[in-house]
Amino acid sequence: MKKKNLVLLFFILILFNVNHVRADGYLVSSIPENLKKDAYAVIRESSKSFVQQDMQSGVYKVTYVITILDEKGRNYADFFTYEDSFSELKSFSGEIINAAGKTIKKIGKKDLTTTALSSELASNINNKRTFYECYAPAYPFTVKYEYEMKFKNGILLYPPFAPVRNFNVSLEKSDYLLQIPKDVNLRYKAQVSAPEPEKSILNNDSIFKWTLNNFESLSYERFAPSDELFPIVFLAPSEFCIQNYCGDMSTWENFGKWNQKLLLGRDKLPQKTIDKIKELTNGISDNREKVKLIYEYLQSSTHYVSIQLGVGGWQPMPAEDVAKTGFGDCKALSNYMKAMLKVVDIPSYYISISMNKKRFFKDYPNFSQADHVILMVPMEKDSIWLECTSQLLPFGYIHSRIAGHDALAVGDDQSFFCTLPSYSQSEIKESNNISIQLDGNGTAGMKVQINRKLEEYENILFGLNGLNNKEENDFLAGLLKVHKPKISDFRKEEIRSEYPEMNLYFSVSCEDYASQTGSRMFIPVDPARYGMKGFLTGSTRKFDILLQSGMFQSDTVSIQIPTDYVLEQKPKTGEITSEYGTFKSAIVQDGNMLKYTQTLEVKPGRYPANQFEDIKKFFNQIDILQEGKIGFKK
Repeated sequence: MKKKNLVLLFFILILFNVNHVRADGYLVSSIPENLKKDAYAVIRESSKSFVQQDMQSGVYKVTYVITILDEKGRNYADFFTYEDSFSELKSFSGEIINAAGKTIKKIGKKDLTTTALSSELASNINNKRTFYECYAPAYPFTVKYEYEMKFKNGILLYPPFAPVRNFNVSLEKSDYLLQIPKDVNLRYKAQVSAPEPEKSILNNDSIFKWTLNNFESLSYERFAPSDELFPIVFLAPSEFCIQNYCGDMSTWENFGKWNQKLLLGRDKLPQKTIDKIKELTNGISDNREKVKLIYEYLQSSTHYVSIQLGVGGWQPMPAEDVAKTGFGDCKALSNYMKAMLKVVDIPSYYISISMNKKRFFKDYPNFSQADHVILMVPMEKDSIWLECTSQLLPFGYIHSRIAGHDALAVGDDQSFFCTLPSYSQSEIKESNNISIQLDGNGTAGMKVQINRKLEEYENILFGLNGLNNKEENDFLAGLLKVHKPKISDFRKEEIRSEYPEMNLYFSVSCEDYASQTGSRMFIPVDPARYGMKGFLTGSTRKFDILLQSGMFQSDTVSIQIPTDYVLEQKPKTGEITSEYGTFKSAIVQDGNMLKYTQTLEVKPGRYPANQFEDIKKFFNQIDILQEGKIGFKK
């Protein structure tokens, strides 16, 4: 071995020795003042190394030390890792250190808690969470973890270099060393001015080292573009093997080809299921109607469970097994639906998509971006997008967690990028129609009609699902700003289509709806709105304001003036127009009836931090109008 390599190896062994020692003993007093500013916790040291032994295995070693300054940072002291068929926790130790640098508690592997990833019937026993909840008698305190994980059965990606991931957490020092065989082609994508690696060669290995020190905490700001604020480097090999399935992730097209391999031979169905599909579609000539009938059969005969079987959770269980058992995960149910459509000669595409991120890295194919599978059925004029895991969503509706998202479509002989359709903000509506009868004692009787469309429809659909009578009443009461309401005469009407709606009808009785002072009583101008107070807070702004979802609301409130009372105080009403949206309210009196109307539209968008005061002013103006009171005098 050459002298240069011996020196480098010695350096690596010293750097990643499992017994890291700090001269200051992690004294809290030694933390620089600039790292304490606006911080709930300070990462004192984050030293990680990943050594790949071959295409199937590697060793990941971590030393992680964090000082928790106050109660707000307590959760950052916990240890957590995830184990499955590809990773295993081999060793672990920890210690809790007080502010003076004295160890007050040792933590061993026996102190860890392990739970199955899911209690569902089909979950793989190898998939589990291992964690430790860390508490100390006083703040500040420091916790130190050292552990080693074995990677096995194939390496799809390497742990990323992501030394800081949270607001109000600062970093003193971090480093990450990746050692891989020279013949492995490393691909990496750096975000948010993450550092470039130092590169070197040791014998037959390539070595990459990332270092980041003295990262000051970022104070939390609502609607900040958090994905863009913390440095991270994603890492993955181009070539990989899982069991007998080898692939190349250098392009998304190659990833699609690998997915095609995983689907081969897994579309066989029992004859009983084939006969059922033919029976359902017998005499139906329209393909869209056939797809609808088969999809509704899927919804009625299967249910979703978390399954991590097959090739690392990437390969669906055979359609035949889903037909027999009636359960499957997103992969299995989408593959099953695809197989049933094949019975009636309707082609479809297996779609890999993310429910968390709208955009894929088109220049960096990797396994970590897609976390869900749906099905797409091409039609002559459009396509049908099927969420196969839900028994509740209507046929053809593209729900809010996938609408407008990038996806990779995989067919029998091709794969391609696509982006799902999305709904316009004006189509995602919520509206309320409330009729109020108020008596002289301040008791109100209400007739309430609530309408929700698209994404707002989802909130009601899933919110009401599976509730008992008390839970149902509590849910409905939560839709109104009313103290101790009594709910009765509830019914709902669901319009199931590609543009679904939910209508709720119910009555409310509230004994102390009005606040009374002598001969006067006051009621809220709109019992369905809580105002916009707190939507944006603070006196300064550092980061852009990212409103990913807008809103469109409209209300009509009819109020019968109590006998022997007259209207004394009208709430302020008006119209507010800005680039961020519009608000309009009005109130008119007709005899003993008052009619209040309001509409609000908030536009999604990204706005620079220097517009913070203008945006906050817009919402504060709306809040003043929505929080108005109506006053009556006897």
